[in-house]
Amino acid sequence: MKHLIRVFVFNVFALWLASQLLPTIRVAPTWQALLSAGGVLSILMLIVKPILKILFLPINIITFGLLSWMVNVIVIYLLTVVASGVAIVPWTFPGGGALGFVIPEIKLSYFMALIASSLLITLIGSTLHSISEG
Repeated sequence: MKHLIRVFVFNVFALWLASQLLPTIRVAPTWQALLSAGGVLSILMLIVKPILKILFLPINIITFGLLSWMVNVIVIYLLTVVASGVAIVPWTFPGGGALGFVIPEIKLSYFMALIASSLLITLIGSTLHSISEG
């Protein structure tokens, strides 16, 4: 039971923090929407993700695990389909420069925004899980 509560709290926090850091993730501004989206994300991570890992096992074997991140992208896409308060939108990084270094404008399409969002949410969640276990 403690594991399920920990997963729920970590997913809610990861979703909230990722929506604050990355403008591609839009979460409805109410706590109820955030908590329900975190609950849906927790269910997807606990039930759907292991099933997808089994389904993608041949692809992971062929690519030596290089496409294992695709499972997380699918889970986040399913989150946007199931939870009405969460959306992934395309975004354009305006670019900038400092001290002679220039970062050009970067346009993230929907798919690239989905990848960036899933990587950030997974990174935050994994960091929280590793901190709590250690």
